[in-house]
Amino acid sequence: MILSHTHKYIFIKSTKTAGTSIEAALSNYCGGDDIVTPLGDYGFNRDESGAWVHKSMNEGGFQQHDDALTIKNSIAPGIWDGYFKFSIARNPWERTLSRFFWNHRNDPAMKPAKRFYHALGFPFDELGPARKLFSRFLKEGEWDSNDRFYTIDGELCVDYVIRYENLAQDLSEVCKRVGLPEVQLPHLKSGMRKRDHHYSEYYDDTTRTLVADRHQNDIRLFGYRFETA
Repeated sequence: MILSHTHKYIFIKSTKTAGTSIEAALSNYCGGDDIVTPLGDYGFNRDESGAWVHKSMNEGGFQQHDDALTIKNSIAPGIWDGYFKFSIARNPWERTLSRFFWNHRNDPAMKPAKRFYHALGFPFDELGPARKLFSRFLKEGEWDSNDRFYTIDGELCVDYVIRYENLAQDLSEVCKRVGLPEVQLPHLKSGMRKRDHHYSEYYDDTTRTLVADRHQNDIRLFGYRFETA
């Protein structure tokens, strides 16, 4: 989360949407009384060269993923009403799968090994274990939507929502609106899931509906739909 008095904007950081990369890039243009909340997961928050690229400052009692209502209630009305507010949305089926892979990043069941009998012609279902774990993950319900970061009472409460699928172009638009030069995004927290398979391959009709039911605002506001490869 960033509250920049220098450039008069509020970045409300959603989850599994490249928010850390955006925050790190923007933090390099913050200073003075600006607030940039600190990161955990230090091993994952370095760029390709291993450099620490995030500059936290003036925590101000805020957390990384404070929702819109929490932030609104924690600052002066003039700041909430007068500053440019933005967040990030992502296709909910892909984002939920990304959350699952992040949560299970150290689970050996996610990387099944071929057995000797597969060399004899028996089929090898590379995605089978992940699908089963993913189905259980969804049915147990320990996951949520992102709409609390850009809606209050079901309505948009920010001035702009970056689409993860259009990340570079939308971030460029944000930079224009707040008077920043175009920023270069570091690649942080990536590589948790191989991109050999489209997200739709992990779903069945039941799990697809579970995600849709919990992301009705994303579907209504942004027109997201379940896609296939």
